[in-house]
Amino acid sequence: MYAPQHCAHIADEPMRSPTSLSTLFTPKALSWISLLAALAGCGGGSSAPIATIDPLKVDSSYGVDGAIKLRSPAPAAIALQPDGKLLLTGSRQTAPLPANNYGGAPAREVYVRRLTVDGAVDKSFGNNGEVTFNVKGSDAPGDMKLQSNGRIIVSVYAGETCVINFLSLYAPCVTPAGTYAIRSSNLVALTPEGLIDKTFGTDGIAQTTPSENPQRLSLAVAADQSLSLLWSTGLARAQIYGRGLSMFSKDGGAVPTATTPASPVPCEASGESLLRQRNGQIFSAGGRGYTSYADPSLHPGVCIAKHDPKTGAQTSGAWTKFGGNYSLFELVPTEDDGFAAVGTNCVQKNCQLAIARFGAEGAPLTSYGQQSISSLSVPEYTSLTSSLVLPDGSMVVLANKVVYEANFSNPKTGGLWMRIDRNGAPVKDFGTQGILSTPLSNVVPSKFLPDAQGRWLVVSVDRDPSATTTDNDYVVVQRTAGHSKP
Repeated sequence: MYAPQHCAHIADEPMRSPTSLSTLFTPKALSWISLLAALAGCGGGSSAPIATIDPLKVDSSYGVDGAIKLRSPAPAAIALQPDGKLLLTGSRQTAPLPANNYGGAPAREVYVRRLTVDGAVDKSFGNNGEVTFNVKGSDAPGDMKLQSNGRIIVSVYAGETCVINFLSLYAPCVTPAGTYAIRSSNLVALTPEGLIDKTFGTDGIAQTTPSENPQRLSLAVAADQSLSLLWSTGLARAQIYGRGLSMFSKDGGAVPTATTPASPVPCEASGESLLRQRNGQIFSAGGRGYTSYADPSLHPGVCIAKHDPKTGAQTSGAWTKFGGNYSLFELVPTEDDGFAAVGTNCVQKNCQLAIARFGAEGAPLTSYGQQSISSLSVPEYTSLTSSLVLPDGSMVVLANKVVYEANFSNPKTGGLWMRIDRNGAPVKDFGTQGILSTPLSNVVPSKFLPDAQGRWLVVSVDRDPSATTTDNDYVVVQRTAGHSKP
């Protein structure tokens, strides 16, 4: 749930007077307050500890009146330290492309920000609460994980700044030096204090084989703190798909990986999500996105592969047909040491949240939902943003929906909170038949995760529709009751 703008402390601007703050009250904000009050009695789910408290009730002790507001581009990933401090990472443009171009890669830097457990900028971190860095010049983070010593690992898609000089799907991106831009996937390490950790990799950076299309850059940390990084090897725009799995020691040293995968041959799919279980087993997954098929039943669905935990070589793998045009969001560990594949499935304008459950060895759980798959209808333009398995085995998925006026004009976004029980059925007393919708606005749901008490830290983006760049957005962070006990 998102706070009205008047409640939020704008951390990167001077504190305004109460009079100035009062000007942020709007009819929309007032209706939002009413909605919050109305939802206070909403049931939270099927198990007693969760059902007795409204999971979206805002904790007013967090930030200022329940929120902190930061001038910042939307985060690509968030992580929570054991001490309750929240990390956010994203990228911002630092220089424009030259004139007379057809696109390209402008100068971008990666940022990592940290908030205190009480919802304030942690000024002891980096430079006044933020770290910025570059690998090649036009960089964007994909994932962020923590090691047990407090080291922060950020996966980064890094490329040289470049310009596309003519209109074509296959036009190269040319650097100022006149060469084709080099792109690669990387790991960058930060110390707990917010400095580049020079003991990691080479001066703080570990690089994989250069790749044209790393995409999601899903990252996993093993019990011994070694690292695995999943990246794509194909070109989605040319309908060529493939994935790579790079293995690193805990300090960023490259671990030799098998170049020839074991039988069976890997699926022709992108690399979108990586999961390392507590027992050390590694699973990767990917698909082909929303490719249009005359017969949706021919869509392969998602490829789930198992890998050798030491070399990264694929040891098994096959397509799992979920029906329709399935697009994977992520793999999520479940309470029974198995995992769930979370995604959406669209046939024309009929879309569904589709969740499949698997056992510890990767076999589908046919007792879940309908033949291992649970479905929940969602609007056409719905994007998944976060998912969480609760202690009772149920799952909460956060998404945003976009509603357009004629000719795709004046888009408005609202949040969708969806809860599925451990058997694959919607939790009917959560919102309406398992779905709780937030009002349409310029506030875009982004991420959420639980703290040690079961409260949810909800990150949203307050987008100015008149702004010419998303780098001028605001990021709003709130703490809600979540699945904490009353």
